[in-house]
Amino acid sequence: MRIIYMHHAERDIGPNHYDPILRQEEDITERGIKEVRVIAEQMQERTKNNILHIKAIVSSPYKRCMHTASIINEYLNVPIIEDPRFNEADSKEDMNIGTLWQRTMDGIQDIVDKYDENDDILVVTSGVNLTGFICYFYNIDPKSNPPIAQGATCSPVNFIINK
Repeated sequence: MRIIYMHHAERDIGPNHYDPILRQEEDITERGIKEVRVIAEQMQERTKNNILHIKAIVSSPYKRCMHTASIINEYLNVPIIEDPRFNEADSKEDMNIGTLWQRTMDGIQDIVDKYDENDDILVVTSGVNLTGFICYFYNIDPKSNPPIAQGATCSPVNFIINK
């Protein structure tokens, strides 16, 4: 099984960027739309060549993530599943980074439990969530203060798990 972490496309950072509630509605830029189309075309080609077997796209409900996922899905035509466990922070109170990474890890575990060995699942989320993926796949306690990894826009990272 392959779980592909993907940072959302370049976002249009607005005046309320530091408010965790209002920044949920930040969309992606025109350049971001072009970037995600390039990645989506590559994924489509790899699917046609039987290299990728993407069965679903799991996305944070944040606008920039869902917009990124919907563009990719124009090329893949698979179910899109919104999962708030892949949000960065839902409120000012939800800023504990270890808790955020644990929430990400719980979402990954549900994907592993739900899908088959030969399935590939694309997860569209925010950059800070990459550490949650690293903690899950390398069995690191997210509360142990691991270094923060930050994903770049539209950068897919493959994680392989043998069930």
